[in-house]
Amino acid sequence: MEVQYLKPNHIVKNGDSMKTILIVDDEMDVREMLNDFLKLQGYKTIKAENGIEALKILEENIPDAAIVDIEMPKMNGLEFARRVLNSKIPLPIIIISAYLEKYSLDFIQSLGVKSILRKPLNLMELNKEIQRTLNQV
Repeated sequence: MEVQYLKPNHIVKNGDSMKTILIVDDEMDVREMLNDFLKLQGYKTIKAENGIEALKILEENIPDAAIVDIEMPKMNGLEFARRVLNSKIPLPIIIISAYLEKYSLDFIQSLGVKSILRKPLNLMELNKEIQRTLNQV
């Protein structure tokens, strides 16, 4: 997997606190790559392996945004997004997937998803989408 890093001059702060991004992906390599990249960009991160773990995290922490894979065991990203939407938790979600052609984009957007990106990720595009998503809140 090719990794493109941005220069770490994009420190993102809201007042005195850095923005926190929840990373939800069953692939450890993807979670760690996103974790490293987001920390370089000045974000705090929280990681979960699937939707069930992510929902447990939301019981105690509400991050500023979430990057969520669709295809995961136990609870996929779309079910996670549906539960977040139904619970009225104010969590902007960016969906990532290598298998977007399997899903209706209209259906994904109906779950309150703010952005949809195809894997393999272009990290510059991801960073722009994170910033755009955070600015909409």
